[in-house]
Parts: sequence; structure tokens; C-alpha cells
Amino acid sequence: MRTLLDDQYAPITSDVGFLDLPVERVANGLLAWMRRNGRNAEEGEVSEAFPEILRRLEPLRSGIPTRELVLETRSSWTAYFANGIGGGDPTTPVSYLSRTLGCRGVTARAMPHTVDLFEGRCGRHGSLQFQLFGPRRTEFLNYVRTIDLTHDGSAWQFSANGEPQPYETTEQYRARRKTDRFTSEMLESYCRALGIELFEPSFYGPRGVLISSQPTSTGPETPPVSTQIDGIRVRVKSDPIEIEELALADVQRRHCIGPAAQEMLATMRRRKAP
Repeated sequence: MRTLLDDQYAPITSDVGFLDLPVERVANGLLAWMRRNGRNAEEGEVSEAFPEILRRLEPLRSGIPTRELVLETRSSWTAYFANGIGGGDPTTPVSYLSRTLGCRGVTARAMPHTVDLFEGRCGRHGSLQFQLFGPRRTEFLNYVRTIDLTHDGSAWQFSANGEPQPYETTEQYRARRKTDRFTSEMLESYCRALGIELFEPSFYGPRGVLISSQPTSTGPETPPVSTQIDGIRVRVKSDPIEIEELALADVQRRHCIGPAAQEMLATMRRRKAP
């Protein structure tokens, strides 16, 4: 599976968001949204080569992200990264901002399936996802198109919802094997059709805005009982979340991602050697 930077900076790069606006407008919109929701947020302009600039997101964190980076690209799109331990999870900010700022939004996920590779000792369940958002309400919020291939722990599941786009290879969705229905090459092609070079490092940076925020309380975080999106009140489970903050290298070792994956494979080969 193709990934950004061969997963050397995963999980930061496993999920990337994009908004078709200049970086300043995206940063201002994100900052205003945070402050309306009671989060104490500050912004700072940054300029550094990609991918080293991603280190500014450390430490990675469970629960609500506290560091979010919006980066200019070599096109009209601005990229979004966040410091989540499990990945950036850009769906909510990209959906909200594309609606309130009046632009297109995209989220892209490329996560190789590695649980079987490491015999269940570590690794992640694989997932490929393409989501396209628009500025207007659709049948479901402002989702225009979603294509998803995800391993749910027992088998691969494929789905495609919304309005098919002219650049899609829709005949591929009828392939017998689910893993052939949507590939990382197809994800890359769909993004490229919109002007996004998803897996090309030179596409990103160097100028961006880093937004830092603090949780509104200490101790375990409790998600809100409900939230309102586009006039629709959505209820969510309200269980406290124990918060962890870890360096990128520690997250990679825990889940056998990037450089840590190669180390684990070498260890397994040595143990099996006669």
C-alpha cells in the first residue's frame, strides 16, 4: 500500500485533511471554531521543511487534539494535520469548515493492515478512505462522496456512498475481492484529480500555522453528551477518556508503525532463525 512518507511519520500522516482555501483563512476559521466551543487556543506562524515540520505536533495525544497544523501546498488546497495518537481524525474539522467557510473539503486515509504481519503482537487494522465535502447540505450533512475500505477486526468491509464523481473507477467496485475494489493507487488518483498530490512530500509546506489549545478541564476528558451539526443535534456516548501523551517514536513502537515496524520484523526473523 502506498502511504505518505512510507509511514515514517505515521500515525500523523495516516489521516490528512484538505480544504480548498488559503492557509490563513483555514487557520482563522479553525481558531474561531475552537474559541466558540470554549477552547483556549493560540496560533503561531511556522515555516519549516516538510516533513520535519510535523515534529511540532508532538507529543501525540489521546482524546481531543491540542496541536493542529494547517500547511500550505503547491495548489489551492491547505492541508490539515493533528496530534492524535490514533491519527489526525480530520473528518469533523474538515466537514465543519468546508460548510462554514464555503469551500470543498477532502479527507484521505491510508493505513496498511499490519496486525496479521506481526502475528497479533502489535500493528493496526488496515483502512483506506476518501471523503469529499461541499459547502451545502446534502442527504447527510455536507458529505458529497465517501468511499471506504476498512478491516473491522474479522474481515474487510467496502462501502461507497453519495454521488459518484467523474474521476472514479466505479467498475472496480464490483471486483470479487474487496481489497481490489479500492486501492491506495485509486485514492491517490482521486486526490490528484482534485489537485491534491497526496503521497508527494514536495507538495506540502513549508509555510503554515500551528494552533495550540488546552483542554477546558484536568483529569479524564468526557466528550459532550450531544453536539449540534448543521442544525441537527447528534448524541454521543459520554464516557471519560484517560489521557495519554507520547512522543511519536513511542507511539510507533507501541503499534509497530514506520521504523518500529522494521525493528519488530527483524526481531521476529531472528527468533525464528535456527
